[in-house]
Amino acid sequence: MNGHAPHEITDRRMIVVAALLSLGGAAALGFGRFAYALLLEPMRSSLGWSYAQSGLINSANAVGYLLGTLAVGLAVSRIGAARAVRLGTLLAGLSLITTGLLTPFPLLLLMRLLNGFGGGLVFVGGATVVLQYSHRSGTAPPLGLYYSGPGLGIAISGGLVPLLLGPMVGWGWQAIWVALGVASLVAMALMEPHLRAAPAAALGIRGRRAMAPLSDYLQIWPMMLAFGIYGVGYIGYMTFVIAYLQSIHAAVALVQWFWCGLGLCAAAGGSLWAPLINRLGPRPGMALIMVSLSAAALLPVLIPHPASFILSAALFGGSFLSAVTAMTSEVRLRLPAEHWAAVTGHAVATFAAGQLLGPTLTGLVADLPGGLALGMLLSGGVLGLAALVVVFSLRPSRLL
Repeated sequence: MNGHAPHEITDRRMIVVAALLSLGGAAALGFGRFAYALLLEPMRSSLGWSYAQSGLINSANAVGYLLGTLAVGLAVSRIGAARAVRLGTLLAGLSLITTGLLTPFPLLLLMRLLNGFGGGLVFVGGATVVLQYSHRSGTAPPLGLYYSGPGLGIAISGGLVPLLLGPMVGWGWQAIWVALGVASLVAMALMEPHLRAAPAAALGIRGRRAMAPLSDYLQIWPMMLAFGIYGVGYIGYMTFVIAYLQSIHAAVALVQWFWCGLGLCAAAGGSLWAPLINRLGPRPGMALIMVSLSAAALLPVLIPHPASFILSAALFGGSFLSAVTAMTSEVRLRLPAEHWAAVTGHAVATFAAGQLLGPTLTGLVADLPGGLALGMLLSGGVLGLAALVVVFSLRPSRLL
């Protein structure tokens, strides 16, 4: 029988549950979405892609993620959060394995789409499982630990993929995708005991969600717009920054530690930004996050030096996941609780739509004479635009 009495779910067990379920985000997003940046250049060279095609591959992943986040509510209500996570992790792992076995562009697009769909089920469904455990135990949910999963996946792939591609090992991109897929299935096995023991849905997910009135969206539209613009800029950087470093012949070890460091900073960044967002408010917090991300995206192009690359990784990695925290805080601050789910879902859809556009747009720009440097400048400029949208929505007193 699923479920445990409240006294059986201790604080220590909650931490273990959140840590192990974070492996779903590490696999589906850290491996599935973000490791593509490390494999983009080998795949492009091997398959003869343009940068626009390279970007379209990751846009397909973003389409899948958007569909997954839109479908997860229905999936949770029909089959439960634990089964949704199990299904998403299985789909993500198998799609990664299949990516390593195919070369036709349309089939690779399909695999990236399926991987993104699985990622949407895993990331949102896993948070629901953590909340269900927390609700049953009466303790605060360790969501910060759970949301660190993608950063962990980025750090692991950043440490291993360049080594596997290097001359000492000499793996091709196909073998690496298969290995990442197998690792995702191993992560699923490690998560399984806690998925199997998850409490029955205790959060009232079933039933009709309250519809939010137009006035709610009018209150938060600057943040939603900035969140969508952020989706365009951040995914452009995450897709092409490694290809840019490789194009200017950065040392292999530097590229490896760049991605690994970015992931480690992403895993730790939430604990640094959350108190600042709580203190300053969601909008000033979001503006500072966007300024940090814009500077991080511009640094490697404006100052092509190893020190600026390291600073870029630290700034970007430490900031990009906290935009979600700022957006969620804005919704909770300004809107009634019964509208949080609907409005947050639409905010995530806005972000996912921007994320869908970003890789293809950046790739098209990178195919111009300015090359990848121009694409990186575009990402930095778009993130700067997101900061301006938020800044102009602030009252003068909040700027002092």
